[in-house]
Amino acid sequence: MRLLLAALLLALPAAAQYAEGPVTNGGTIKGKITYNGKPPPVQKVTVTKDPKICGTSRDSDIFTIASDGGVKNVVVYLSDIKAGKKMDGEMKPVLDQKGCHYEPQVQVVPLHAMLQVKSSDPLLHNVHSFLNGSTVINFAMPPQPGLVLTKKLDKPGGEQLKCDVHSFMTGGIFVATNPYYAITGADGSFEIKDVPAGSYTIATWHQAAGPLSQPVTVTAGGEANFNGKVK
Repeated sequence: MRLLLAALLLALPAAAQYAEGPVTNGGTIKGKITYNGKPPPVQKVTVTKDPKICGTSRDSDIFTIASDGGVKNVVVYLSDIKAGKKMDGEMKPVLDQKGCHYEPQVQVVPLHAMLQVKSSDPLLHNVHSFLNGSTVINFAMPPQPGLVLTKKLDKPGGEQLKCDVHSFMTGGIFVATNPYYAITGADGSFEIKDVPAGSYTIATWHQAAGPLSQPVTVTAGGEANFNGKVK
């Protein structure tokens, strides 16, 4: 039985790997992500845990929405591109905690990157991340100056971040399999450059909003547009 199972596994096709190479006359994808419907009022959070460091109240980190509906911190990416520009192999991602906020609140890191987790706050935090409901990171961070914990991120996709000590602390980490991604700015806009001509699937991830996905075609040296609404 074991030999049969091994033979079946060997017969399965290998997962397609992203191929790095030069891109000539690549195109650009631009757009804006907005909130679908009337944006909700800013949620105010009353802080009862460690107010000397965290403050007594704050705006929720879950949604940041501009006056015209633009949504900040949405990851926009090409989910099925097979070849293109080189990934940033020198990236050394860091997740810090300052004033009971994650810094950066949302970031994109390459698959298999080694994330460095630290805390600038003189109090106990617990960094907890979830990918599709399953725990990836679960680090207690005591108030110890210079302490840096590391985690190799080997599972692609978006991880929701929270602190088990301070429930109002939220954020996200998106683990990317290719370099074609962007994080929307304060006005909800984004830009992805140097895309090889071709047809792809463009998708989004946000720590709370539902995902979007649709086809996009990029021409050599051209500009494609993707404007989506999330909720």
